[in-house]
Amino acid sequence: MSIESENAKTEIEEILNNCIHCGLCKSNCPIFKVVKEEKVSPRGQVLILQDKIFDRIVYLCNMCRACEEKCPRNIKLCEAIRKARQVLIEENKITKASKEMLNNLKKYGNIFGKE
Repeated sequence: MSIESENAKTEIEEILNNCIHCGLCKSNCPIFKVVKEEKVSPRGQVLILQDKIFDRIVYLCNMCRACEEKCPRNIKLCEAIRKARQVLIEENKITKASKEMLNNLKKYGNIFGKE
């Protein structure tokens, strides 16, 4: 593990430390409105990030910051998710979907794999 990765993990903890898991953030989240699963809700993502599990959820967020508008504690969840993505990159952990997108980009010039 690199120093940058460890620093990012510490910063994630600091960002999420004040979360009281109230769930007010869920009402604004466009992803949760469609999927309706707690793990994709902002509160669910906070709980998973607090358990230091980054690879399962960090790409489910579209980083719209709607959750931050409702947060009574002013938690910057999108910043924590961005840092979790940084950790995955630093630790050279790439998801299957990311590999596929990169291969499509190299082969077709777009992430969709279409000519």
